[in-house]
Amino acid sequence: MKKVTMFVWNNFINDARVLREASALADSGYTVTIIAKKELTEMSLPAAEKIREGVFVNRPLKLELPDKVTGRMKSSVLTKHIPNMLLMFKMIMLGRKYETDIYHAHDLNTLIQGIASAKLRLNRKKLIYDSHEVQTSRTHYSFDKIYKIEKFLLNFTDAVIVENRTRAEYHRDLYKELPAAVHNYSELYDIEKVETFPLRTVYKIPDDKKIVLYQGGMQDGRGLFKLLKAFKEVDNAVLFMIGDGKERQNLINYHQELSLGDKVIFIERVPYKDLRRYTKAADIGIQFLENTNFNHYSASSNKLFEYIMAHVPVIGSRLPEIERVIEEESVGLTVKEGNVEELTAALQKMISDDKLRMEFKDNTKSAKEKYNWEQEKGIITDLYGRL
Repeated sequence: MKKVTMFVWNNFINDARVLREASALADSGYTVTIIAKKELTEMSLPAAEKIREGVFVNRPLKLELPDKVTGRMKSSVLTKHIPNMLLMFKMIMLGRKYETDIYHAHDLNTLIQGIASAKLRLNRKKLIYDSHEVQTSRTHYSFDKIYKIEKFLLNFTDAVIVENRTRAEYHRDLYKELPAAVHNYSELYDIEKVETFPLRTVYKIPDDKKIVLYQGGMQDGRGLFKLLKAFKEVDNAVLFMIGDGKERQNLINYHQELSLGDKVIFIERVPYKDLRRYTKAADIGIQFLENTNFNHYSASSNKLFEYIMAHVPVIGSRLPEIERVIEEESVGLTVKEGNVEELTAALQKMISDDKLRMEFKDNTKSAKEKYNWEQEKGIITDLYGRL
């Protein structure tokens, strides 16, 4: 039986994409070990566990330097870079420990771990680089610096995976090779068999008000502050925002500044396995990415496909990958990215026009048969077979 070791720079609690890839490999006869991480604030997480048959996770602990060492020198070297380097070393030692046939590094911040495990040895192993983001064009990232690092590290890889065709062509323009495109589609399931989370009952939402949902990270460039601004002008609806991120508290503060009151309700991040219960309760899903960089411009957006899988009509930004799905499948409305007026008008139209909304809802039932992980996972298993 072939063995795979994957690296992720998270705690592997809500990483649905990596779990889907690992599960597809396990179903094809591979044993997959995922090396994740655990922060000091996450001591309740098990250091190691079996996720499902053929998929295991190991979480080495990220240690922080004690205050008596850092003292008043709260420099990023002492508080961030040294702890990260120590954790990377732990991950490499674990990675080299396993009898692995193929290594799989998810995103640039684990590629060094993959190279050290797969290539710095007498009996070199195969290495896959799976980039979930466009590393050279992200918020607060330096193109020149990341480009040089990524270009150099790519010399050690045997295959590269990106999220969609738009990103694959961008990668080819930069590095002269076309990577495999593996979309982050939701797994295919029957939403009718999922028990709806009782949002209306728990939060006392009247039946005549529609539930609008944003689920996902609360970060820069997601259009979330503009979504709140748009919602101030919207009637007969309640907006639920589910997730966490650097901007969460700022969004809560802005919500208070706008005096939105109970028109907007914030919910902490929900475990992925429970999220579809909340998604099913929604009448409208939101994906209002802004064109702040090529990473956002080219995003396919996993939440778009999660909405479709749960039969929830979508309002999405007019960005190429998002617009293509929404318009071709007629599962919602598209608006100019970053345009509050268009978003407000689309929200009000979708809320007030029951017939239109139900047409979009019906169309999701056929769209989900096209955009699902069952249609995509063969790309992963074929790639592994070639390696």
